[in-house]
Amino acid sequence: MAVYETLPPGEQKLADTVLARLGNLASYSATELAADASVSKATAARFFRRIGYKSFEHARRQARTEAHLASPLYALAGINSKERKSDALSRHLAADLRNLSESFRQSDSAVLEAATRQIARAARVHVVGMRNGHFVGSYAAYLLAQVRDDVVSLPNAAMTLAEDLVSLRRGDVLLVVDFRRRSALLQKIVDAGRQAGAQLVFLASPGMPPLSRAGDIAIPCLTDGASIFDSYVAAVSIVNYLCAAVAKDVGRKGRQRLEAIEVLHESLGDIRH
Repeated sequence: MAVYETLPPGEQKLADTVLARLGNLASYSATELAADASVSKATAARFFRRIGYKSFEHARRQARTEAHLASPLYALAGINSKERKSDALSRHLAADLRNLSESFRQSDSAVLEAATRQIARAARVHVVGMRNGHFVGSYAAYLLAQVRDDVVSLPNAAMTLAEDLVSLRRGDVLLVVDFRRRSALLQKIVDAGRQAGAQLVFLASPGMPPLSRAGDIAIPCLTDGASIFDSYVAAVSIVNYLCAAVAKDVGRKGRQRLEAIEVLHESLGDIRH
């Protein structure tokens, strides 16, 4: 944008084409971009050199590397305003189905079993999710609290992170929901968990430098959206599966806790049947 007004007309046309495809630039070739802009490949080569790249391949590698940093504003640049609603709906459904199938395909059953065992048998479970991961973390904590004691959701409404993290101990589990556009605080929370000796379990979208290390449990979760927002369908499904597996693992204690919860619901009269 800094040089747009000084570009020759052909390169301005290519700049418009590139800006319209920022959300998925890495999926195009230089030839395709040049054809879409009705300019020559030589014009495309000059354009990318003019804005600071050795070649289009250099720009495409950067776009692929930085895909996890994309904001909704960045993705909005790639939306086709003339797309039919039926096509948009089909793309949306296809993306969610792909995220679901790929996430469970990449999640080794042994990893899911190890995560289940650690969460079920930990002294306490601390669940942390920041930004877009917060509602997934809260959902996980809500489900787990129905079948086992001592489940803490972080951060709470009062943002008392220090007061909550000081309670971490060896024998606890820290379940970390780690999605792209990661909060800078998450690394410090993970470090606090390591220092306390807690077992770390990650539900993480790929494409970012991982926070997990050897000895941690890492469950991959795809969050690629079909439009400007990421999708968390696969994340909710994995959380649902994990928490149901934990309920089975804790067995009788889980049933007793659920029975006690139902008695309280009857006493409080807070649920209409």
